[in-house]
Order: sequence, then C-alpha cells, then structure tokens
Amino acid sequence: MKKLNLSIVIPTRNRLKLLKKTLTHLKKNNFFFKEIIVVDSSDKEEKIRLSELKLTFVFKIINSTPGISKQRNEGLKNVNKNTKYVMFLDDDIVFEKNSIVKMYNFLKLNPKYAGVGFNLMIKKINKYVEGIKKYKLIKYLGIYDDKNGKVTPSGWQTKAINLKKNEYVDWLPTQAVIYSYQKIKHKKFDTKYGSYSYLEDLDFSYDLKNKGLIINSKAKYSSDNDVKRNPFFFGLKEIVNRYYFVKKFNLKISNFLIGCLFLILKHLILFFTFKPGYLIRIIGNLVGLIKIST
Repeated sequence: MKKLNLSIVIPTRNRLKLLKKTLTHLKKNNFFFKEIIVVDSSDKEEKIRLSELKLTFVFKIINSTPGISKQRNEGLKNVNKNTKYVMFLDDDIVFEKNSIVKMYNFLKLNPKYAGVGFNLMIKKINKYVEGIKKYKLIKYLGIYDDKNGKVTPSGWQTKAINLKKNEYVDWLPTQAVIYSYQKIKHKKFDTKYGSYSYLEDLDFSYDLKNKGLIINSKAKYSSDNDVKRNPFFFGLKEIVNRYYFVKKFNLKISNFLIGCLFLILKHLILFFTFKPGYLIRIIGNLVGLIKIST
C-alpha cells in the first residue's frame, strides 16, 4: 500500500503503558501515516521513559503543560505543513482487526469530507437511561434526539456508537478521528473548556458539520481504559462547560435548562441502581447551576 499522507497527534499524560500498546499497533500499520506526534504532559520520570522509546517511524515528542485542548493544539501546530490529513488519537485506543485498512480504503475513495470518525463499539449500555432518551417528549423538548451523532437545541449531543452503516453526524469525538488538514489548519481547540477539556471535541467538530462529518462504520475501535474523574468536579463541568457551548453557538438556553433537569434525573436513576458516586455528581451539577446563574 502507498503510504497515506497523514499525521497522527496523540496527547498523553503518565500513561506510558497504554501509549506503548497503541504505538505498537500503529507500527504494524505504518502504511497509514507519515508521522506521529506525541504531546506529553507527564511527570518528569515518565517523560524520561517516553524519550527512551526506540521507534522506526517518524516520531516527535512535544513537551506540554497538562490540558487536552492545549496538547492537541500543540500537536496541530507541529504537524508537517504538507500533510493531507490529521488524525487525533487517544493513547488508550484498541482498533479491531483491519480497522485501519478499512479506514485507509475509505479515505482513498472519499477525500471530500472535513472529518471522518472511527466507529466506537461499546458493550455495556444502561438500558434504563437510553430508554428514557427515546421518549417523544424528550425529543419534543429539544433535549435528545433519536438520530445518531445529533446536536440538539439544548446543547446536548447524542452518541454515535455501534453503528451498522456509515452515518453523517453533527459532531465527532476526538478519541479516533481524522480531519482534512486544509479544513482545520486555521482552527484551534478552545482552551476555555479547562484542563480536562470536557466537550472540547464537540466544540471543535460542530463548527465543521456543514463541511461534511461522517463515521465509517467498518473501522471499529474500543477504549481500553476508563478515565477516572472526580465526580463532584465532573458534575460541575457537565453544567458549566455545556452552558459555555450553548452560549457560544447561540443554542437555546431554555432547552439547556430543561436538559440540566433531565441530566440530574438521569443521575438519580443511576444512583438508585447502586452507584453512590452519582450523588456527589448531582451535587456538582447543582453547584454548576448556581455558578452559571451568578
């Protein structure tokens, strides 16, 4: 196969074991890219260990302070300016067999899209919560939608996972996504979403929805590691960051507030299914509502 003119940007922090596993898989598929840029915000000892990696492909390590948006911007700034595609990739991704080959073939046949996502496969789905989202009243209130990858008037987005066919979407997650460099070379990830950058991928991709965003259903992957979040802080960010997104894109505040009530109800349901951490998350949600009202 002819090497694809693609640059991969991987932000990481203190997760060398997971990163090495991801890099090993990419090494076996080196026809897919011309360079990999790892943007590292690890502690000193982990940085040293990462710098000792011996790899046979073009590999850059950019040191950065923590912050996913900031790290992705650093990576984007350092890609080869003659590249055709930029791929943003998390450091804990597990691709299914031949996923990268299937994405390679898709890109060769479909160069017109601004962004193409891999298909996230999730086995464990809460049927109670997902069932509530499908109620017609929820769609009528503009909180959720029955379409995959949709951004609703409330500012909440629907997932596009376990897809059986290719689907056009309003947004793409940055776990495993490829963008046309020409379409994004003047864009940046918004650092106002904070160090964890919750919703930074929604913000970045939603701005491109009219230029063509699609998920390739045959190119499947899963995530090898759950991010451990402080439930209070994350509950706070769920409200504050969502509010920022709604304001930025001129969506409907009234629908957003209804969506906040639904979010708290969803967390109550999860709390009563023997998940005590969701009570702390609800407290974070309530503090977030107070914060945006002051």
